[in-house]
Amino acid sequence: MVTTRSRKDTSDDEAPAAKRMKIETVEYNPPHSVFTDMQVLRAMWFPNIKGDTHQDQLESFYKSQAHLYDSYRCRMLHGRKPLVKAMPANKGDVWVDLGGGTGSNLEFFGENIKAFKKVIVVDLTPSLVEVAKERVEAKKWTNVDVVLGDATDTKLEGLPEPGTVDLLTISYALTMIPNWKDALANAKRLLKPGGHIAICDFTVDSTQWSFSQFFWKKLFASDHVFLSAEHREYLKANFPCVHTELGYGTFPYVPWLFKCPFYVRCTP
Repeated sequence: MVTTRSRKDTSDDEAPAAKRMKIETVEYNPPHSVFTDMQVLRAMWFPNIKGDTHQDQLESFYKSQAHLYDSYRCRMLHGRKPLVKAMPANKGDVWVDLGGGTGSNLEFFGENIKAFKKVIVVDLTPSLVEVAKERVEAKKWTNVDVVLGDATDTKLEGLPEPGTVDLLTISYALTMIPNWKDALANAKRLLKPGGHIAICDFTVDSTQWSFSQFFWKKLFASDHVFLSAEHREYLKANFPCVHTELGYGTFPYVPWLFKCPFYVRCTP
């Protein structure tokens, strides 16, 4: 059973009252089966990560599970739903989803995704990008573009002009980006004055036992996911926040006592 335990902290700043029309979210729970779950678990537990570049390493990990990514990850990446509910998405916004993978975050808006002026999903992994493109084509989301590229690349073709983005999200990607501070700098560059950034990811926290922190860091590192408290500390120092949340999420087929922390942060 999937369970989460979370707390909301005091906001760093108070956000001004929203005057624009908020885009409503919907429920998103893709179907799954034990058979498909076992395929994903095999790819996760026995990864054959190889390649000279970061992109090659990502592709070698995700290629065999890309088409099943959403059905399993939706019960593991517990921060995505509260992220989408907390982020200030308004009609006519330009939204960039850096490290957006298969584009599954868009599903939390359903057909309301058409209320955005433009949505750009950026990811470095070809197999995940292919799934995202198939999703967009099947849904006939004409206002959505999917871009294959690096979240740190300021000259990436397909990105909006600097200072033109209303909303930028990074969900469960910061821990997989070696030069993650460059990704955040690129995010800040893209945002317009008054724009918003919303981030969620796995983390480690002082409320955990030392062994628990070591366990999760070691386990995720085998899949090239690097948990660090520095991410949250850097975000707190560089991005003022109106919503912050810390939770503990379970994993399918793993005893419920084994819960990994995740966080959600949204700027004003």
